[in-house]
Amino acid sequence: MAYLICTQPVNPRMDALPAYKIIHYPLEKRDYKPFAQVKLCLTPQELVVQMWAFEMLPRPESNLQGLLTADGSRRLWLRAWPDGRWECTADGPEGSRKLDAIAHTLDGEDLQGIYWGMSIRVPLRQAQQVLGAENLRPGGHLLGNFYKLSDNRDKPHKGSLYPADFAGERPYALPSLGQFQVVNY
Repeated sequence: MAYLICTQPVNPRMDALPAYKIIHYPLEKRDYKPFAQVKLCLTPQELVVQMWAFEMLPRPESNLQGLLTADGSRRLWLRAWPDGRWECTADGPEGSRKLDAIAHTLDGEDLQGIYWGMSIRVPLRQAQQVLGAENLRPGGHLLGNFYKLSDNRDKPHKGSLYPADFAGERPYALPSLGQFQVVNY
């Protein structure tokens, strides 16, 4: 099953988009599996990614990550921490570089609990340079995964949207990535 990246107008209606759940915690022996979600869309100017996790008292090591790629040679990385720090980078054969993205923190409380997260907007031109313009049109496909991670010794956890090879220490390798399809929505 491919998750969808929906096209939206300039001001996207994020509340109308499907939310995808990070639920695969294969190494978790206890019952600590923080509920986390992600939404994605494309506007005429940006790739928009929202990631958030439900944690009442997140540890400083807690983080959300996203990885998108066309074929594994160039990758777009998104990272967020509960203190408001975030990164949006690209890497490939030419090295690693920071992208000109903008971000806004997400935090609050709803019927599911207390959450923190980030909404990151990547300029479409830069996303196309990394992922390929043909892959960011309706009918296009990408590979990727989203993660909820922490190496805090009291509450360590490693979760993902698609099942990832955490045991083999290859959660970012191609076999740990799943499909995302761009659709008109």
